[in-house]
Amino acid sequence: MAAKAVEPHRGKLKGGRKQRKRIEEVVQFALGHDTRLEILILLNESSYTASEIAELTDIELKKVSNHLLLMSEEGSIEVAKKEERRGTMRYWYRAVKLPEYTQKEAEELTQEELQLIAGVIAQSGTAELMAALKKGTLASPRSILAWDLYDVDSEGREAIENESARFLERLMEIQCESVNRVAESKEETTSMIVSLSSFVRARKIRVPRSRISDRTSKTD
Repeated sequence: MAAKAVEPHRGKLKGGRKQRKRIEEVVQFALGHDTRLEILILLNESSYTASEIAELTDIELKKVSNHLLLMSEEGSIEVAKKEERRGTMRYWYRAVKLPEYTQKEAEELTQEELQLIAGVIAQSGTAELMAALKKGTLASPRSILAWDLYDVDSEGREAIENESARFLERLMEIQCESVNRVAESKEETTSMIVSLSSFVRARKIRVPRSRISDRTSKTD
């Protein structure tokens, strides 16, 4: 399962060319253009052809096709299926699909596989965030936005991880409950993005030496 999910990023691209970019560079590229953002959030929903994406976004077909080709080669997206029609090959694209992993399964993956999976998830979530910011739906009194730094010991880290897992389980319960209610009420649903990240920070919090010197001089 893992090998299939990360295969587009391994070693080589189509045509045998060596992959030149790391996964973080691939993600930065995918998120670095408004057209690619539109493509990413559409493919988070379902698989689409270039012409369908052009129709849904009102973006020129040639421009859409060019971006799709680049994103597919880099591994930002993948081909869901293809078929020949009247001598022309037609492609359906989708967001890179990843299986879900338990912690035990994740521990058996290589660092490269974990990095690739993290990149794909970060790409999808950030695309939705940036698109909502651009659209203005992020700036709502009902939006819940927060982030912070937490310095914890090993027990605290485990507590945060366990609480995050429980939160995700509860989200799935809410989704199922909503589906059951809508089946009877026929209420129109609202598409919501709920993002959760819990990870070790890229750098430790360190007090600059100048501040330490200032504190020492003040106490003296």
